[in-house]
Amino acid sequence: MHFEYLQYHLNRRQMLGNIAKAGAAGAALAAGGAPLLGGATAAAQEDGDSSSDATAQAGGGGPYDDNFSIDGALNGDWAAATTALYGPDDQRGTINEVTPRKTAQALGLLRGARRVDTFTLGHLMTDPFPAYPSFPPRLYSQRIYVLGFQPNQGNWFTATPPNEQEDIDAWRAADLGPDGPYGYLSSPTPLAANQVSSCEERFLHGGTYQIGTQFDHFPHFGVGDILYNGWRAPDICTPKAFTELGVEQIGPFVTRGILIDVLGWKWAQGGRQDVQEVNGHRMLTDAYRITVADIRRTMRWQGTRGIEPGDAVVLRTGWYHLAEDPSTFDHYLATEPGIYLAEAKWLGDRRPALVGADCWGLEVIGSPDNNPDLAFPCHTELLVKRGIHIGEGIITDDLARRHIYQFVYSYSPQRAYGATAGNAPPMALAHSTDHIDRSIP
Repeated sequence: MHFEYLQYHLNRRQMLGNIAKAGAAGAALAAGGAPLLGGATAAAQEDGDSSSDATAQAGGGGPYDDNFSIDGALNGDWAAATTALYGPDDQRGTINEVTPRKTAQALGLLRGARRVDTFTLGHLMTDPFPAYPSFPPRLYSQRIYVLGFQPNQGNWFTATPPNEQEDIDAWRAADLGPDGPYGYLSSPTPLAANQVSSCEERFLHGGTYQIGTQFDHFPHFGVGDILYNGWRAPDICTPKAFTELGVEQIGPFVTRGILIDVLGWKWAQGGRQDVQEVNGHRMLTDAYRITVADIRRTMRWQGTRGIEPGDAVVLRTGWYHLAEDPSTFDHYLATEPGIYLAEAKWLGDRRPALVGADCWGLEVIGSPDNNPDLAFPCHTELLVKRGIHIGEGIITDDLARRHIYQFVYSYSPQRAYGATAGNAPPMALAHSTDHIDRSIP
């Protein structure tokens, strides 16, 4: 997600004022005794009847409302709660819930299968790819390096002999010029008697893991200099990497995935006023807030019975289609459907390994429910307070159209020292089925 929002939308005076306001709100919330973190009891109450849905809506009372305070980060309560669960040096959060037993139970979903389908849950990365505006910019700017043959297509930069930094600067300038983009042709001549050729990709103008399908890790968001579990950003942040809390701490994991197909449920039960069509693709409407009631009703419609600690929970909105066409890039970034604070709390109480969606930021943007004094509070609630990772751009259409709502979720983030995220796409495994429901948008 996009911490640069603070720079562009809140000046320092506003931020200090907002901290004071949030502190007052937090004091009121603390007086109500709402728990910091939920557990098995909350998860066991997943299947309440529809009469409880009214109180599950935003502002419906109980712990699931949009009240928000950073007091717990500042006074150490958040860190005390996560330390009690996972230890004072923990860097993995609720990924700790993905135990070997949990992985074995997830793989049990494939028991008896004669065939198993695999599904990628990631964006197809293309150049250009839309990303939230910031400076330096988030770019996906892939170029191909060639050695050993002469390509027939496009423009190719060469330098004889190569002059290291001057060569790179000249290549970048040419690439950004009117004849760009330019690949890099090291030499058209193969190497050695066995005529070796070689091609590699380069990110000529920079790169980031915070683009496309991504897995937000803990350094990505904080409360000032306070990160997950009480880690202090100034102590672990260097120009090259975070010395602690880097994405390499996660490692590969396999768990149960749960798809919550809000778009499919809305369409099937006639809620067409909440669905729009853009370029032939259906998706939830701009700034549609996915409520706790929506999540509960979608799960009942699907026959999905519960969210357990360590599950990977993914919401489907259809919003990602706007990132497939440059003509809708601005629409894609200007707003999005998603959850807000009550839903983040409700989901967070179940301690999933991650909460994700197929939009760019998980939480609703542009809704009347958005508190204008808060910047991306669901990210703070999940990442900093609860130690729950966030997945963005996780695409589940193939699963939805096969009515696959539980599956094996497999993920291995980049083994990139000190990075704030990974953008390798996750994978889903499920019993093979030839049935595709064309009525699911």
